[in-house]
Amino acid sequence: MKVSVIIPAYNAEEFIKDSLNSVIHQVYKNLEIIVVDDHSTDNTKKIISEYAKKDNRIIPFYQTTNKGVSAARNVGLSAATGDYILFLDSDDYLTKDAIRRMVDAAQEYNSDFIDSYHLLYLRKKNGKLVSFTEKKLPKEKLVMGSLNDDIRIIDMYTYITGKLIKKELISDLQFDESLSRYEDMVFEHILKTRIKNYVFLNKIIYFYFQREDSLVNTLGKKHLCYIDAMEKVKHIYLNHSKEIQEKIESMLFTNALLTLFTKVIKNDDSLEDNTKLCKESLKKIIDIFPNYEKNQKISKMLKKRVNKYLNNDKKLKKFIKRMRKIDFIKWYFRYLSIFNKYKYKFN
Repeated sequence: MKVSVIIPAYNAEEFIKDSLNSVIHQVYKNLEIIVVDDHSTDNTKKIISEYAKKDNRIIPFYQTTNKGVSAARNVGLSAATGDYILFLDSDDYLTKDAIRRMVDAAQEYNSDFIDSYHLLYLRKKNGKLVSFTEKKLPKEKLVMGSLNDDIRIIDMYTYITGKLIKKELISDLQFDESLSRYEDMVFEHILKTRIKNYVFLNKIIYFYFQREDSLVNTLGKKHLCYIDAMEKVKHIYLNHSKEIQEKIESMLFTNALLTLFTKVIKNDDSLEDNTKLCKESLKKIIDIFPNYEKNQKISKMLKKRVNKYLNNDKKLKKFIKRMRKIDFIKWYFRYLSIFNKYKYKFN
């Protein structure tokens, strides 16, 4: 069984060596390693070229213009010849036995989708590393079947990285290059409707790095594209059961509000402009989910807040002012680092 590892890279000279080394030195050897440089302006291309000369499993591609991560991954998908696909970001890396564990699980359970939790590493300004998972790891592997067998599949994280995906499942599917963010959410939800046997590992195999001083760069109006992405996701489930549709709509509706009030409004615009922006966004969300008030899976508290803020600018402004003062990302990671702290023992 051959596994195609697809690594998009852009200005990754600081991290890509660790990423490539983690793949090259995998216990499982039947790999092709497709690395797509998205027209980097640093030494990324040079590093990829040097590694490709040393290991013939590495297949490099060099974009002549910067097209974004979706386009880079699509290049990799078009070139992949493996039985299974695994996406890896150029600043992350795998445990030495990651692919072997996933391949073993795919064969044992005849699975077309092997998933696992990421171990998050937060690199603080003082150089200290803090590691944690976003949820507690299950005590055993979860063999979940299809979406109709286990609706919990909808809630599983939509990172596209660190998963072993059967090539037949992907078929001719490509990432939506019109989306600047959340393209992996749309891609993975399409896959979730196709999965025949979803297996979730209870072992850490993927390391995901974030830097404390770059967290602020994840905030702002760029997150408005979540609304575009969630509309696409909603349409993916139109032919599914009422229970599945209500589940996905509840998740998307809730996340849209969280994204709006914890990320989008963290910009440099005035309070007046943000109030207008929030009202317009809330109306768009309601247009996408016109029956949200009838959805029993959406909390009553959220429904009340939406109605209150749409009809009362004074209360909406007061809420925005309060939300803008809170660093939700900081508190979220602080919470995880306390309650989901995880120390990985390297072999």
